[in-house]
Amino acid sequence: MKSNNPFDILSNLKLTDSDDISESDIEDVNEAQSNRKNQKIRVWLQKKKRNGKPVSVITGFNEYKEDMKELARLLKVKLGVGGSNTDDEIIIQGQNRDKIIEILKSQGFKDAKKSGG
Repeated sequence: MKSNNPFDILSNLKLTDSDDISESDIEDVNEAQSNRKNQKIRVWLQKKKRNGKPVSVITGFNEYKEDMKELARLLKVKLGVGGSNTDDEIIIQGQNRDKIIEILKSQGFKDAKKSGG
């Protein structure tokens, strides 16, 4: 007799324990968090060359450049706005500096501050 329970298929899966995490993985995470703490992130408000529309420009990423694309995507999704990222800055549409700073601090960037206009 066949069961109608949709969770029966889960009994066939062979899931592994979370004990498979190595010490080097933990060290990598700890190193990334300490690098984030040392970053001096500044959030600027710019209106130049944008037809008077404000954008928030995030600068100061020294050692964290490899994950800037992921961070830009996270900011855009959480704020519900558009934006882009280049080699050394992230541009987010609108005046969202306070919210951006809150999100950056929650991601481990302790020295995130407003700067400029």
